[in-house]
Amino acid sequence: MISKKDKKKINKPKETDIEEPLIFNEIMDEADVLELNLFTDINEAFFNEANRVVQVLMEAKRNFEASRIKRYTDIIFNLHRLYVDEVIDNDFLRPRIVSSENKLRLALELTLTSEEAVQKLKEALGDAWKESDSSALREQLVQEKLQEVLIKCDGLGDINSGLTDDAAEFGHLAKYKNIILRERDRLAGEVIDLEKRLATNRYYSENLEYIIRNNEDAMSKMASRAKFAEGERLNVESKLRALMKTMEEQKDAHGKTMLKLDITNRDLAETMRKLSKKISDYERQRVRLDKYRSEVNALNKTMHKYEEDIADLTKNQKNNEEMIKQLRLIEKEKSNTVTQLTSKLKKSIEDQNNATTRLYKLNRKVMMFNSEILRHKNNINSLEKDVLNANGRTDDIRRIKETLQRERDSLRSDIIKLSNTMADFKHDMMLKANMISSLNLDINKLNVKLDEAYILKSKAEKERDEMAQEMETLHERIENYQDQISLKTSQVNDLTEKLHEKQREVHNFKKQLESVHSEKMMLHRNLENTTQERDNFRILQAKSGHQIQQLTTEISANEVKINSLNLKIEHLNNHIKELQSELKNKENLVTGLRKDMREMKAKNEMLSKTISNDELKFMKMGHELEEMRKERNLVGLQMVRRNDEIVVIKEKLQIAQNALDNGTTQYNQRVEDIRLLKKEISNLHTESVCLKHAIKSTADMRKEIVRLQRSLNQERIRIRALTEDAKTPTGVHRWRILKGEDPKKFQLLEKLQVLQKRALKQSIENSNIKNKFAEAQKTNETLKRMLSHMPTVEIKHKLVVQQRINRQMTKKLKTLSAERSLDMIEWNSRQFNYAGKLNGMEKFPLIPKPETNIAQPSEFEGPQKYLDCALFSDADTNTSLICEK
Repeated sequence: MISKKDKKKINKPKETDIEEPLIFNEIMDEADVLELNLFTDINEAFFNEANRVVQVLMEAKRNFEASRIKRYTDIIFNLHRLYVDEVIDNDFLRPRIVSSENKLRLALELTLTSEEAVQKLKEALGDAWKESDSSALREQLVQEKLQEVLIKCDGLGDINSGLTDDAAEFGHLAKYKNIILRERDRLAGEVIDLEKRLATNRYYSENLEYIIRNNEDAMSKMASRAKFAEGERLNVESKLRALMKTMEEQKDAHGKTMLKLDITNRDLAETMRKLSKKISDYERQRVRLDKYRSEVNALNKTMHKYEEDIADLTKNQKNNEEMIKQLRLIEKEKSNTVTQLTSKLKKSIEDQNNATTRLYKLNRKVMMFNSEILRHKNNINSLEKDVLNANGRTDDIRRIKETLQRERDSLRSDIIKLSNTMADFKHDMMLKANMISSLNLDINKLNVKLDEAYILKSKAEKERDEMAQEMETLHERIENYQDQISLKTSQVNDLTEKLHEKQREVHNFKKQLESVHSEKMMLHRNLENTTQERDNFRILQAKSGHQIQQLTTEISANEVKINSLNLKIEHLNNHIKELQSELKNKENLVTGLRKDMREMKAKNEMLSKTISNDELKFMKMGHELEEMRKERNLVGLQMVRRNDEIVVIKEKLQIAQNALDNGTTQYNQRVEDIRLLKKEISNLHTESVCLKHAIKSTADMRKEIVRLQRSLNQERIRIRALTEDAKTPTGVHRWRILKGEDPKKFQLLEKLQVLQKRALKQSIENSNIKNKFAEAQKTNETLKRMLSHMPTVEIKHKLVVQQRINRQMTKKLKTLSAERSLDMIEWNSRQFNYAGKLNGMEKFPLIPKPETNIAQPSEFEGPQKYLDCALFSDADTNTSLICEK
């Protein structure tokens, strides 16, 4: 028969087993996952809804599902935050890139237009200089003719003294008075026009120089902008690398979460299997938990005591260090006080040893710290002995002291970490207690009705299936996110390729500008040299022409005189006898004049020889100039090659330096990881030793608790039976004598032995499970390392893409090298042509011939031929080079 109390006990679980429905309105999301906007749709409302779902699951005591969903929401939040930051950066950088491209395009258009304007201005300047040279030659010829006319007029002035004023001015050219005046006026007008043209040409040349300066400033600005663009490109590349690293880390985190999910599923299966086996042990674990709580409280008290002892020890250590400093100061003055100080140190060491022995009895963890302190103290003693032996080791001792202080700080941090771990253990214990209480309730429910347990099991299986479906949906979403991320990475790679192409174009443009600038400088120098030579030739030519003109005028005057004398002789042949003396004088005058003529001829021959010698000197100077130009060109090419080699070496050095920096940082990180792992291993080892000792000490107490619990259960059963008999009395048991007998000692010993065997088996099983778990963790870590080192599909794809890029770059380099060789050949041919033209100019110097016709501009067929002949002209001078064909 079942009592009323038992019925009430059975009915109560029925009321508690009814699951409360989830207070959560399930809203169907009709939006497709692929159509979601990652920037706007995933917002605070999305994450608030996820947090609300987690809260509802926690209230429904679905802790596993809530933890998983919370983890996935955190991962999605981090991914969304990184995505939003990248989108904002792209929106911020895109207008800058567009503006820089527009500026480059405008600069290129300006350079093209400026080149065309420069060519047109060169052509205009060439035409202007042609006209100015022709007008100058015309003026010279007209002036020569006027001088001849004036000389003739002066000669005939004496003969025709009775003529009018017009005849006095123009002589025998009085008929052509109007024509001469018209020619004079026309020449004056042409001179004025030519002066105006020269002024306009000078203005154009100044404008050209101003345009060239503006272009140079624009080029410098473009170079600075190109450098700034390169800096921005490097920043973008660094950001892209950081994004790629974060993406790889997120992928690794996803892989780890997947592995952890598999492990947790397996653990869930194993826990479901072990639940059926460990139902009988839960009641015992309650008593153990109470005992553990008492032990934890005792351990907390002992930990407080240990912390106080450690604080005292640190104070003692500080005092000892101060005493050591005093000893070091006193050692230099007196050597006898060293023995007293060492005795004091030994006493302090003995006190510390006693303290460490006490701490060792209390707990092994504090024993490890004290042993380290003793080791450091022993090191200090050895160092003090070394100080007595040699005073030169003080610096080393100071360094060791600094390391000891650092280790002491590390020990303090380890103590803080241990206290934190103890707090974590307490928290875990509380969580375990709550879990055990909930499990005990579940076990009571299962003991009351197994049918309800089977129903709950089916419901749990259904929920597990639902969770599996939800996990599959989450995996699909994650895969979609990964696909979107891969698309974004491909877009980013395309943008980086475009940036590389733009950078290459800018680099080629810079090279072209440098080559044009170098050619421009070479041509400027050649122009200056040629203008100087031209000016010298013109000066010499003007001097020689002036001298020749003077000589010709003197010769013409002498010829006129001779003619006049001959006429006089013919007229005075009748008066020969009368004028013989006069004839003799005249003959003497004629001989003197002939001598003067001979001297003039000799002077002319000397002048011609000097001119030929000067021409030979100028030829030699031209050859020397060509050799100097060739040497200068060779030196320039060598300097360009050396500069290119220096740039390549600098780039290699930068790459090597970056690699070294990365290697050093990685090496330091690995060293720190190894140090931390060593510390964790030592801590775990000490914790395992302490736990083993605690288990050995608590085994006897557990046995006694089990024995007392059994005795309590037996007495409760007896009391319950007696109360039932008292409530329902019968005639059979009315006159029975009640006796309470204890079991015999032999039985108790046998039971104790059996319990000890069970406890040993369980401890061995626990140790084996821990070893297996450690081995599984090691294998898991090794597999993770192997997987991290293994190349992925994306890396292989990147390698293939990089190989393609390298092939394209090699092709481009080959084409550029071929173009460069062609450019070099063209440049050499142009240089050879210019050298030949300069040689021709030097061989045939330009001397104006008064009798020949003036070089008209119609001789040149076009501006290009004129530019070939008249290479350049100065804006300051009114001279230019004209080559004869």
